[in-house]
Formats: sequence, structure tokens, C-alpha cells
Amino acid sequence: MPVASAAELHAQSVRETERGRHAAARRLLHTALRRDPEPGLRARILISLAYHQAERHSLDEGLALLGEADEVVDLPARLRGMVAAQRGLLYMRAGRSPDALAALDAAVSLLDESEPEDICRPLLNRGILHMQRGVLAAARADFRRCIDVAGRHGLDMLAAKAAHNLGYLYLLSGALPRALREMDTVQSTLSSQSPMYAAVYYIDRAQVLLAAGLWREADDDLAHAVDLFRGARAPQDQAEAELARAQVALLEERYPDARRLAERARKRFAARGADAWTLLAQHIALAAAVERGRGMRSVAGDAARVAAELASAGLDDEARRATLTGIAALLAIRPQGSVEEIRVAAAGAINLRRDDPIATRLAARSVRARLADAQGLPGRADAELRAALADLHRYQASFGSLDLQTAVSGHGRRLAEQGLARALATGRPATVFGWAERARALSTRLPPVVPPTDPEAAGMLEELRHLRVELRGAVLAGHPVPALRTRCAQLERLIRQRSWYTPGPGQTLAPAPLGEVQDQLAVADATYVAHLLSGGRLHALVAGPRRRALLDLGPAAPAIELLHRVRADLDALATLNLPEPMRLSVRAASRRSLQRLDELLWHPLRRHLADGPLLLAPAAGLVAVPWTLLPALRGRPLAVVASATAWLAARDRAALPTRPTLALAAGPRVARAAEEVRLVAEVWSVHSPAESTTAGVRDAARTADVLHVAAHGVHEPDNPLFSHLELADGPLFGHELHQLPRLPAHIVLSACELGLARPRPGEETLGMTAALLHGGAGSVVAGVARIADAVAYQVGPAHHAALRDGESPAAALAAAIESAAKAEEDLAPLVCFGAGW
Repeated sequence: MPVASAAELHAQSVRETERGRHAAARRLLHTALRRDPEPGLRARILISLAYHQAERHSLDEGLALLGEADEVVDLPARLRGMVAAQRGLLYMRAGRSPDALAALDAAVSLLDESEPEDICRPLLNRGILHMQRGVLAAARADFRRCIDVAGRHGLDMLAAKAAHNLGYLYLLSGALPRALREMDTVQSTLSSQSPMYAAVYYIDRAQVLLAAGLWREADDDLAHAVDLFRGARAPQDQAEAELARAQVALLEERYPDARRLAERARKRFAARGADAWTLLAQHIALAAAVERGRGMRSVAGDAARVAAELASAGLDDEARRATLTGIAALLAIRPQGSVEEIRVAAAGAINLRRDDPIATRLAARSVRARLADAQGLPGRADAELRAALADLHRYQASFGSLDLQTAVSGHGRRLAEQGLARALATGRPATVFGWAERARALSTRLPPVVPPTDPEAAGMLEELRHLRVELRGAVLAGHPVPALRTRCAQLERLIRQRSWYTPGPGQTLAPAPLGEVQDQLAVADATYVAHLLSGGRLHALVAGPRRRALLDLGPAAPAIELLHRVRADLDALATLNLPEPMRLSVRAASRRSLQRLDELLWHPLRRHLADGPLLLAPAAGLVAVPWTLLPALRGRPLAVVASATAWLAARDRAALPTRPTLALAAGPRVARAAEEVRLVAEVWSVHSPAESTTAGVRDAARTADVLHVAAHGVHEPDNPLFSHLELADGPLFGHELHQLPRLPAHIVLSACELGLARPRPGEETLGMTAALLHGGAGSVVAGVARIADAVAYQVGPAHHAALRDGESPAAALAAAIESAAKAEEDLAPLVCFGAGW
């Protein structure tokens, strides 16, 4: 067997490196050096080996090998450029930005397109370095030049890397939908090369997801990246992914986890001599200590030191964040008379810049508010908190996906909680109303965006629909179906990702003033009630045509516990085969719980109410209360809204014409669905055959004024936009309906629990009903628990009869529930959401 030459061994090592097999590559390079290669080849081998020594051992060992390569006699300019390029890469991975930039500038000046791969690599790395230093225009120029050169010479992998980094640039400039699209476009190319490249995709995409508020999804990507880097024995990259997981833990208020992960990453960085990365890890640990209120005095000093060293390393934004952490610690301990000193120390860090990342901007606003409070300027502090929420809302408007719009509010949850607590402390209803409208359910003040046609996503949805049908049949037959479940989960993830690419409306709706809301309430002698959660206590803001009140209702936990109990009882009562003795027991328990819930949430408010309908804006955790079943509210028209501003904006599109066009749909396994829709059609004196397929319902929804669906539905708490109605050919997902260009003014979902929604940070909710309202429906009647078929059959036709007679959707539902109660002992947990009156 012939012995491989040094050149062959070197070429083989390059291939192994590209596949992420670093140990094998390193062994090949050492073997190649023992073959006594000619000087030029020896320099190239040393250049390659320097990377592996720096990664496995230390920066100094890698630099020493590059020094040895530089000393080769008569080294050609191309090889000197390659030495400089590798030196720049090693410095960059150690966080020594100024040294890295000097080396990469030298490399680019020495290399040309005669060897396109050689010039592409330093361009790619220099672009990354510019990006890290915040010089985005220079980064963009390097990436585009790399794509151009690589594209002309068929270097697909290098072109994909540069395109991926362009996607990261979109992240830094705040264009997150475009960032996700660009990264996902080249993901398969990168992942096919090696586990290392796949891991880079996951760690970078996780940063986009973090900025979008999708913390759980980001952590999943990062955990995957950690495993891939560990398998590839890439300690630097593994530590970077662990540090990013520490950042997620910090955002999720898992402070011990944040400190543990940051410390683990710090040790890996320190062992490699990656000083700047070590400082970044130290900062995350310090930020966790501040949030826990631990050792503030020492934290303040350590944060100042870390900030100074990060600034020296050229990491200006990171230095600023560390300064803000230190200032927060100082404000927490604030010695007497030190406020002016703190203000001076904070001056540079709290100055706002137009291109600030949203996290930095909100952190600066928070410190500005706390500093204003320390200076005895509460009005200025309030103004800073309001401005922070306005900043967040403008940022939110860059997203077209409801999934992302509701997730990104999480960035402002702490500021929103702080502002609400301050407003409640004033005892002034107008102040509380103003803050609640600014801080709650921001997504409802964004106009809906109809995404462009996506045939690939449509194909995935059809496959998912058919697989869900197959899965249900297999489960009922008792067959194990792990492969089907895996494919369904994969399709949901891919469809969801593609929805993230839609750009936002770029405009927001200003919060309505309380006076304007009261003017509209006066027309119907109505009352607005907002239930608010703050500091574990429940409050109620009541505003009628002529009066305003703010009430403390006590601890929130009993009401939330009762809500869970009521929903479990109502679900049980909807079960067909529940034994009669047990049904009687559950029915009695549910009525006791409803009575107690009424006493906690409603009884204290009674004397403040006008005689007309109610507009309810519950906290996200109370959105699933069966308000129509509370004893004090039985028979009373009420509509549940995310905010008063959203209600005002939706009233025009919620209005029904005198003779509305009607669309009907019936699903399988609903005992009296066909009879129910026939009776509804008779109410309106129309012949309207019931749709039974997903395509039929979608088409009908585009043109009808009123859509009535008698079909079972399932709320998916872990993936709310895949909550669905069960139709003949499979599930009709909320994801599909939300993206229609037009929705009916009024929708009735008579036989399902799709009024449920998943609360998200920032008082946002996400579910089928929330998606329909955001997509343009004026009002939606849906259940907040399961509904027995017999009960739904009674309510549906009665509801439409009242609508036909001119009642508002909310009044029609109240009358229908009362009418059904005469025929059925169990009540329908249906609620009218949106502009129902």
C-alpha cells in the first residue's frame, strides 16, 4: 500500500476539518509534517495545524505555529496572506478584535481572486468581525463580495456561509423576518456539509429567535447546537452556545440556571485564553446576581471593570450593557447622597441611539426610569416607561406573523408590570386605564398582514392534514405511531417557521383615551371592566358613562384556582358517557365554583355598573373565565376584548348588514350537527348547504358575513395556531383561517373549546379565537370549555334567531344561553369575543 505524501495528507486533513472531524484532521497534519514537506507546503500545513492547536489547547500555541510558518524562507505573497488570514481567525475567536482586524486587513490586501477560496475566507471572517463590532455597512460589503466571488467560481458552501451571515446582519438591523428567511434558505446547504456547520446555523438562528421573544424555541436550538459542538470537540463553540443558553435563562428569570451556565462557559473560555468571551460570560453571571439581589456592592464594581475591559476589546454594545448592569446594582443599594454620582456614571450608557438593539434600548429605558425615581422625579420615570413600551410596539410592528407579534411582547413584560404597579399605586382610574391600554395585548393594535401566497407551505398543510387523520385512526385502533407523530411535529415546526418570514405592517394604532371610550359606552349605557393582575393581587378597573372606579379584589390565586376547577368540571359535563350520579355531583360542584368565582370577580363591582351591556378586558390568565355562566351575568350582553382600543377599532367591521350572507359548516362526530345547521338556515330563511371540507369552509369564510360551524375543535396549548376544527377531510387550522384575506364579521363556533387561548408574557394571548379576531373577524362566539352536542344544538339556532331580530351578537348569545337553559340542565360555556355589541 503506497504511503500518502505530505500534500495528500494535508488535502485529506482539510476535508476532515470541513466535516467537523478535528481530531482526525490534527493527526493527519502531524503525520504530514513528519514527511519533511517542501517549505511552501510546510507553511500551509502549519497554517492548518495552528487552528487546531488554538482550538484544542491555547491561542498562544496556535500563534506560535503561525510564527513558524511566517519564518519560512522566500514565502510567496499568497502564503503570507494565508498566514495573516489564519492569524486573524485565531485572534477573532479569542475575542481580540483589534488584532484580528489588522491581520484580516493584511490578508485581504495580499490575496486575490486567482485563488478564489483563499480570498473568500478572510472576507467572510472580516465581515463577521465587522458585524461583531457593529460596523454593519463594512460587514455587508465583505459578505456580498464573498458571495459574488464564491458564486462565480462555484464555491457553493462559502457562498452559503456568507448568505447566512447576511441573514445575521438583518437580525442586527432589526429586520427579523428577513433574517429568518435568509438563514433558513441556506440551512440545508450548511447542514449537509458537517455537524459543525449545522450547529452554527442553530446558534445563529437562536439569536434571531431570542430577539423575537421565542425563548423556548431559542433554547431548543441552542441545546441542539451544544450537543453538535460537543460531538465535534469544539470547546469554543460549545462554550458560546452555553453562554447563549445562559442568556435565555436570564430572560426567563431562571437566575440560578443563568449563573451556572455562564460560569461553565467562562471556564471554557478562560482555558482557551478567549479573554473577551470570558468577560461576556462574567457579565451574564453579574446580571443574574443583580436580578436576584445578591451582593450588589461587589457586583457594581465588577460590572464597571467588565464594561471597561469590553470597551477596550472593541465590544461597545456589550460594554454598554455591562455598564447598565452596574448602574442597576448601584441604584439598588444607593448610598445617601450618591444619586448625582450615579447619574454621571450612567450618562454615556443611558443615551439612546437610533440603531440600538431592542434589548439594549429597553434596558437603558429601565435604568433611566429608576434613576428618575431616585432623583425624586416620578413623572419622568413614568414617561420613560411609556416610551419603552412605545419603542417595543414600533419594534413589534416589524413582524407580520401573529406568532412573533405576541411573542416579542415578552421583552417588555417587566417594564409593563412595573408601569402597571405604579399606575395602580396612584389610585387614579384614568392613569390605570392609560397604562393598561399601552401595555396589554399590543398585538391587537397592529393591523393584520395578509402573507403572500406560499405554495410550499400550502403543500405542507395538506400533508399535515392527511397525516393528522391517519394518526387519529391509528390511535383509535391502538397502533403505536411514533413515526407519524414525529412527521406531524416536523411539519408543524416548518409551517410555523415559514409564517415568521412575513414582514410587519410598520404602523401601530395609538391607544384610545378613556374619555373616548366612555363616550361610546354612554350610547348603550354600557360599562367597561378590566381585571388586572399585579404583584399577585387582582384589581378591577370599572368605567361607565359617568363614573370610574378602581377596586382591589384581593389575592389572585383563589380566582385562578377556581377557574381551573370550573373548566375541569365543564369538560367533564360535556362527556357523553358520564354516569348519572357522577354527573349530578360534578354539576353541583361546578355551580358552587361558579358562584364562588362570581363572588370574587364580580360581586364587589355591582354597585358601579350601568344597566346596559358589558365590555370585559380580563387579564390574560383570566381570559378563559366562562363569564356568561357567572350567576350575576346570566342573561346580560357581554363581550370579551383584549383592550378597549381594539374594541373601538373593530366596531365598523363587526357591524352586520340587514340581510347578511350566511355560511354553514358541519363536522363529523357531532351528533346533531346536520340538524343544527338546518335550523340555523331556516332562521334566516335561506337555502345554504353546509360545508364539510376544509377547502369549502375556507372559501365560504372569504365571502360570508356570518359563518356558523357546528364542529368539534381542539385547542393546542403548546402550539396555539395549530388549534383546529375537525371537518370531514381533516383539521382546519387556525393558522389557515388567520391568513385569509377576508373573514366574516361574525363567526360562531358552537361545539368546541376554541375560545381558549394560551397566555404569553406581555398580557398577550394566542389561540384560534385570538387569531380570527386579529385576522379581521369582528366578533367570535366560542367555548372556553368543552360543550356537549345537545347543548350546542340548543344554543346555535336560538343565537341566530336573536341576531335575525336585530340583537347584537353579545345580546343574542345571552338570550340563547338562557333559552337553552330551559331545555338542558347543563349550560353552554360560550363567550362572545371581540366587538360583540
